[in-house]
Amino acid sequence: MSYFATFLSSLFEDGHVLVPEIEPFSEEELSAGREVLCDFEAQYRLALPGGMPSFDLALSEQAAVLFYRACQFAVLRDAPPQQIDEEFSAMQKLPNTPEAHYAVDLVFRFLPDLFRLSKSMMENDPLVIYLKDWANRWPISSVGLKETVSPVQIDGFAKSPGMLRLYCDRILARNDVSRLDNPRVRTLVEASWGMYPELAPNIHTHIQHEVKQQDGSDHNH
Repeated sequence: MSYFATFLSSLFEDGHVLVPEIEPFSEEELSAGREVLCDFEAQYRLALPGGMPSFDLALSEQAAVLFYRACQFAVLRDAPPQQIDEEFSAMQKLPNTPEAHYAVDLVFRFLPDLFRLSKSMMENDPLVIYLKDWANRWPISSVGLKETVSPVQIDGFAKSPGMLRLYCDRILARNDVSRLDNPRVRTLVEASWGMYPELAPNIHTHIQHEVKQQDGSDHNH
């Protein structure tokens, strides 16, 4: 199996990966990676909410290649900024659609882990700048990261019931109160945690505190 395919298999299996030196991709390597992406997505979709977008393999492959390169840059620190720019320029061309958010998230949901791995770098490090940009560009993938810009923009996937449900589930799973600014998201999250507040203690405490503040404000009037 190719390095790239092995990387993806390990990432999906337990999140622990090894990366080789940075070299150009061969078509055989990319083909093996596409096979891993297709096989994993078919199983992954079964555990997701209904109404998910169709799977765009080409977009998912682009994201997987970029994430692979980002892991390499995080470990192999001698890459010049120009090389990082050249490798990552394609990411800016991906569309802002539910299909793109779903395809990218297949691999980019590991973005918080990569960000933590890169935290020791300088704040103006080119890789860190790209990771922050990705965190803002792909909000479903970056739930739990404090480095995102508020308010988070969800227009790219908000019309997809499945993606919106996935986003809210992830907010609950990662106890990320910073994502409750959007009224629609907040309503869905509140409806979900109401039965089981102990599963999202941070969100439960945050909302209860706001309710008390609101009650106090009403009484004062």
